[in-house]
Amino acid sequence: MIKIYAYLSGIKEITDLCKSISISGDVEQVARKLELTLAYSIFDKNQTKINIPVGTKIWVILDGKEIFRGIVWDRDVNSSSQELSITAYDYLIYLTKSKVTYNFKNISADEATRKICSELGIQVGNLATTGRYNRVLAQQTAYDAIMEMYTQDSKVTGNKYITVMNGDKLNVIKKGTVIAGFSLISQTDNSNNNISNLDYKNSLDSMINRVKIYDDKNNYVGEVSNTEWIKSFGVLQDNYVKEQDKNANTVATNMLKGITEDLTIEALGNWDCRTGYAVKVQISYLDTLQNKIIYIDGDTHTWEVATGKHTMSLTLNFINKMDEKGD
Repeated sequence: MIKIYAYLSGIKEITDLCKSISISGDVEQVARKLELTLAYSIFDKNQTKINIPVGTKIWVILDGKEIFRGIVWDRDVNSSSQELSITAYDYLIYLTKSKVTYNFKNISADEATRKICSELGIQVGNLATTGRYNRVLAQQTAYDAIMEMYTQDSKVTGNKYITVMNGDKLNVIKKGTVIAGFSLISQTDNSNNNISNLDYKNSLDSMINRVKIYDDKNNYVGEVSNTEWIKSFGVLQDNYVKEQDKNANTVATNMLKGITEDLTIEALGNWDCRTGYAVKVQISYLDTLQNKIIYIDGDTHTWEVATGKHTMSLTLNFINKMDEKGD
């Protein structure tokens, strides 16, 4: 059971007025988005209607657990359809709309994140801990500044990170944790299927199979490569200029990229399937997807208010990518 509440001179449930509900997120959208369409009778005074202005705080509860908390950002009243459409974002929106400047020296990404959030009045929950780095962050959005610090650590460790809100607290987690006890299934015999549709494609467009390393004077100092990829697909090369506080071979190795494989799936809803996590797929008619762990880069969850039916659309990736910032 899904329920929606808004703070309108007190907490008020608005579920019964909602026609459709969707919550979405992806690695580039950053803040999770709630979209509601509500009945808004203009001509029939006997019909209940409610005004929800921008800036209203809003919550979504699923089976007794809060799954969204945010702020109404956009509102649209349509007289023809007699509907009120609202878009709300979780509190990550404030990190994308505010700019900061810092000259960080010998500081971890989590410490830097705490400083940035303190400046903007954003509460902090659990932050992934990292090594210590030097970084000048000049007039960037707070979100980009945080992700640039975590990108520096990713270059060294290979870890991937993503920001998520838990209520009104910012968390930075390692991206790619596998959802336990759940699989997306599409079998030719229709046994236990929960996938209604899928679209799969693969491409060489982003492949990098050799990285040449140079110093700050553009002198060649070494390279890393994947010889099997080069043999099969030809040379697709990038360059990397050594940075003082990073291991050049480690960074260059992390720049190698194989075949890009993208998968979009529509399925019965499972709220655990959200951007930043990984899910097991069992698709009998595609060899590479018969028993595979893949990463959720985008999700849209939709509920039919009248029936409670929950469906989801997932954008999936075979590579665990983060929203990298900086050079």
